[in-house]
Amino acid sequence: MNCEMWYGVAPLNWLKRLNSSVLKTPHKMFSYIKQPPIYIGTIIIAGLITTYFVTLGGTSPAGEVVTVYRGDITQEVFITGVVKAARNVLLSFDRGGTIKSLPFPVGAIVESGAVIASLQNDSEYAHVEESKALVAISEASLAKILQGTRAEEIQLKEAEAHKAEVSFQNSKNKTFSALSDAYSAAEESINRYADPLFSNDNTSSPRLTYRTGTQEAYDAERKRQSAGNSVNSLQNILQSGSASISALEDALKELRVAQDLFIVLGLTLRDDSTLDAATLADFRSRVTSARSALTNAISSVQNQQNALRDGEAEFERARMALLFSRAQATPETVAGARHELEKVKANLLVAQASLGKTLLRAPFRGQVSSKHAEVGETIQAGETIMAFLGTNGFVIEANVPEADVTKLETGMPAEATLDAYGDSVVFPARVAQIESASTEIEGVPTYKTTFTLERQEQNFRSGLTADITLRIVVKKDVLVIPSGAVQAKDGTASVQKVRVDGVVETAVVKTGARSGSREVEIVEGLKEGDAIFVQEQQK
Repeated sequence: MNCEMWYGVAPLNWLKRLNSSVLKTPHKMFSYIKQPPIYIGTIIIAGLITTYFVTLGGTSPAGEVVTVYRGDITQEVFITGVVKAARNVLLSFDRGGTIKSLPFPVGAIVESGAVIASLQNDSEYAHVEESKALVAISEASLAKILQGTRAEEIQLKEAEAHKAEVSFQNSKNKTFSALSDAYSAAEESINRYADPLFSNDNTSSPRLTYRTGTQEAYDAERKRQSAGNSVNSLQNILQSGSASISALEDALKELRVAQDLFIVLGLTLRDDSTLDAATLADFRSRVTSARSALTNAISSVQNQQNALRDGEAEFERARMALLFSRAQATPETVAGARHELEKVKANLLVAQASLGKTLLRAPFRGQVSSKHAEVGETIQAGETIMAFLGTNGFVIEANVPEADVTKLETGMPAEATLDAYGDSVVFPARVAQIESASTEIEGVPTYKTTFTLERQEQNFRSGLTADITLRIVVKKDVLVIPSGAVQAKDGTASVQKVRVDGVVETAVVKTGARSGSREVEIVEGLKEGDAIFVQEQQK
């Protein structure tokens, strides 16, 4: 039939216009045909197509005309996951102990570094304070060494040294008096008290005037000669002018020789002595007086010896203290003080580390999601105390079946909807991580996959259910038509092609990849821009 004659419109020219860029995509085509001049042409084509199908089948099918265009074939992957905090940790102590405090309740928001649990730590606190005090002492000591002795301290040391020197000199002066007393006591004992008891006193052969011929007489006569020599020695010590400790030591030795004489004389004056009673009493009195005088002299010399020794030691100590106060600190002294300071600082660090092990701090800003222990409970090292969630970001975790995981890549975009927000609210997402190890769920190997959310809401909560959609490009820039346009019969695929003259004919095609149930790739049989008729699917 001649459409141009019947309707006054040239279908061929209209189709040529329609075959331009407008027909390359369906939505452009529909907007195009709404124009008034085109609207009439569309009615004509629809009439021609209707006439064609009426002639063949007696009915006018419902459908639309679309064009073959170039596009991408995609596949959709649907995954169900759960919203989780991006940071989720289980917290525990490095050491065991008894829980002292758990200051935050479940659900509390905690800032990074805050103490969220502690163990009994009184001894650790005390050790830290002690270590701090030792550090302060060492710092002050080093500062004093570096600064040197103050003038006031030097003056004080000078006064102490002068006082000790005067005291020592006084002790030396008393030494002369002690030596003089010692000589007097010995000389009086030998030459006065012992004189009546001997004949030939000051010779080399003194003789006892009684009880002769006995052993006691021989011992007494021998010791009388030694005692006389001791008196001479004491005189020489005194005349030497020495006020030393050694002079006092020599004086003690000579006094004890004289003392021994009167000890032996006491043995000779026993009751069976041949002396008459009056003489015996007189001799005994002399011996007792001499022994008493010599004992006092010995005690006096010993006391002076101790006093002189102490005075000399105190003077030496004060003198050295003055010298040290005037001297500058040596490099060795400074180095030693610095070493001591570093040592106590290291001890402080150890004490602080020990205290730190009793304090559990929030590793980041987050929320206490659960507690696994109570105050007063004794726990072991590494035992979980609480679960802690980060509040600065959320992710979606999903277990992807093995059939789909091979289609995913890190960085691939996705769309997520949350049951709590409804299907109309879409959150852009992206594949962040795919674990390499599988987890079997109901007999199916799955792979834990993490998705980051590029947009998040303030009231996100861990545990929300999420539905994720990924559109995976299978082929790029291929010929694409709606899947409903393809008819299959006896293994052959075909479409209803609309020719430029408006005639609809069957065209055999070869299909390729499919984009779900929506679109299909055309490998052969059509070219870009061809018009095809898509029959409406029967319901």
